[in-house]
Amino acid sequence: MIELMKEKDLDQVVEIEYKSFSRPWSRKYFLNEIANNDLSELYVDIIDGEVVAYGDLWYMFENCDLTKIAVKEEYRKKGYGYKMLKYLAQAAKRKGCEFMHLEVNVNNKDAYDLYEGYGFEVVRTRKRYYENGDDAYDMIKGLIGEEEPRKVLAIESSCDETACAIIDEELNVLSSVVTSQIDVHARFGGVIPEVASRMHVEQISVIVNEAVRQAGISIDDVAAIAYTIGPGLIGSLHVGAIAAKSLAFFYDKPLIGVHHLKGHIFINELIKPLKYPMMALVVSGGHTELVYIEDDQSFKIIGTTLDDAVGEAYDKVARVMKEAYPGGPVIDALAKNGQPHYQLPTPKVDGYNFSFSGLKNAVFQLVKKEEEAGNEINKADLAYAFQEVALNSLIAKTKKALQEYPCQSLVLAGGVAANSRLRQLMSEEFKDIDLILPPLKYCTDNALMIACAALHYLKAGKVVAFTTPSKPSMSIED
Repeated sequence: MIELMKEKDLDQVVEIEYKSFSRPWSRKYFLNEIANNDLSELYVDIIDGEVVAYGDLWYMFENCDLTKIAVKEEYRKKGYGYKMLKYLAQAAKRKGCEFMHLEVNVNNKDAYDLYEGYGFEVVRTRKRYYENGDDAYDMIKGLIGEEEPRKVLAIESSCDETACAIIDEELNVLSSVVTSQIDVHARFGGVIPEVASRMHVEQISVIVNEAVRQAGISIDDVAAIAYTIGPGLIGSLHVGAIAAKSLAFFYDKPLIGVHHLKGHIFINELIKPLKYPMMALVVSGGHTELVYIEDDQSFKIIGTTLDDAVGEAYDKVARVMKEAYPGGPVIDALAKNGQPHYQLPTPKVDGYNFSFSGLKNAVFQLVKKEEEAGNEINKADLAYAFQEVALNSLIAKTKKALQEYPCQSLVLAGGVAANSRLRQLMSEEFKDIDLILPPLKYCTDNALMIACAALHYLKAGKVVAFTTPSKPSMSIED
């Protein structure tokens, strides 16, 4: 994902810089460009926490200078330079620039071919421009009239996060703003629907305005307005729907209603291209599903929970252990220090379906029995026992499903995808398939995931009417 360079990126950037240029910029120079140069914008392309490319623009009235593009050595000749170049040109155009200018060493054929391939033309040759005596080509490209990729503005409000994001169809993230209510609901041990919807009302306008401001565009510039149509809390869904419908009506834009879980799946495209057919293990507080995805428009649920979702089971087990909400991170952390001690039953369910109610009740009974016997519960050991049984049941069902439904890739999606033990087990058990584990920042609810999914709806021409109701129990197959 391409985003503005931050100080935390500089260690990786400087390492690439020193391997790419004979006269590299220092860390201090980069830091000054970020912090003090109002005429400069530096961008990085980050994949799973790794900086793979970066670029720098200098703005001068209606023109801009492309001062630098560099790609990490192992990622060269794979399209990352072109991706960065195109993003920088679009950023310059959004700033109102009419031309982009650069210099390139006449002997640097790879760089010259990149720029020429994107439409830059040589306007003159600068003799002995570089310290070693090499000449430089002055190259220029006009930006007026260049067609930009379509953009989508998306709103997410299905539960207790209010979010808005803007993305284009080349997966360039222009903005992503999220505000969470978790601190409020933690006092009650879970999400209070009425409180959630009221807080969405208070936040939605602020969040949308901030997303538009960060993107540096107007809503007139987007091709469609998207929102979470379901599933979720009905009051929360209504707030996002009303906001999206109001914007779409006022700005005369198509309206796209996105399934929440498709968002959790498609946000993984920001990590790498998705390969079909694909299997998705969707795990969250409200859902536990195995979904076979033949293509980006075809979803088939082959397994689901018969009772509690795995995230819900985590929350309830944490509650009986007198731990804080949400329970997932708490139990994950406790289990790291746990040992095999307590015995819990493995859920036995036919096919690819899941069940966590019996496991949850077994924890309740174990705690009650130990307390009646006057024994102190070892919380770390209990968290370990519960987590190992719960997560290994997910792994076993997924392995079984892949045997019947051969796939090119396997995606983990949803809030529970942030669980460190689940990520470890997935990495160990699925080495022979293209496995995609989302970065932690993409696991929780956000509008960027709704925007990513909306691009597929836009491509297929799937829009909804203003009279379409929110669907709190919507299936991913709908």
